[in-house]
Amino acid sequence: MVGRKTKRTLGSFWSFLAFVAVIALWAIPSIGPGVIAALSAFVVLYCLFQAPTWCCANTRKNEFCRNNANGILLGCHIRQHKWQKLTMAVKEQAPAKALRRMLSNMSGVAASLSAVAGTISASAATVTLLVK
Repeated sequence: MVGRKTKRTLGSFWSFLAFVAVIALWAIPSIGPGVIAALSAFVVLYCLFQAPTWCCANTRKNEFCRNNANGILLGCHIRQHKWQKLTMAVKEQAPAKALRRMLSNMSGVAASLSAVAGTISASAATVTLLVK
């Protein structure tokens, strides 16, 4: 029997399994590009707003916040961290700083790579859908 902790862990990483499914769907020619585009867009949205990552916002000691966060763009339970991460995505020099912070841990790397690959996959599927 699967325990509650194992279910919670598998439940938090199910989108990465959806990403693997997107890669597998590209190999099956009978699947239409619309399905691939929709699933890829879903993977991107999940990585941006729900994937389990560290917060990585600035603390008062000028260190990374190590609290758990939801998604690449959202911070932890501290309200200032949520706004700090959202504004880092919009400011001029801040996206590069935010990317360096997100790539400092394995969960951030997995979410970032899944988001980038999902974006490329969704774009390619959309172009294929429009050309056909």
